[in-house]
Amino acid sequence: MTRRAGRGTSVIEALAALALSAIAIAGLAGAARVASQSLRLARDTTVALGLGCERLERLRVGPRANGSDTALGLDGTLFTRSWTQADGRGRPASLSARVQWGRHAVGLVTEAMP
Repeated sequence: MTRRAGRGTSVIEALAALALSAIAIAGLAGAARVASQSLRLARDTTVALGLGCERLERLRVGPRANGSDTALGLDGTLFTRSWTQADGRGRPASLSARVQWGRHAVGLVTEAMP
């Protein structure tokens, strides 16, 4: 009987292929985790901007007073919103709102006629 060359894969080749596949899968899993975190941050930032803009619009039409409140996102994220107004005394009033969640925050500033 004669042996044929190249009749299959050796154990070492199979292990090398398995190791390369594991490295590729680990890289994809890491990229998926980063993408998921980025999407969550984008969603929370959008919610925070909406909450801040809504408060500034309420301040713009009045009544105007400093204050704060909280809002709960659909996924349970707690947003803390605070706002201030500074009377313009003949000039436009300065209105600001800050929305904070976790380690992140968004600040908005605008002016309104007195």
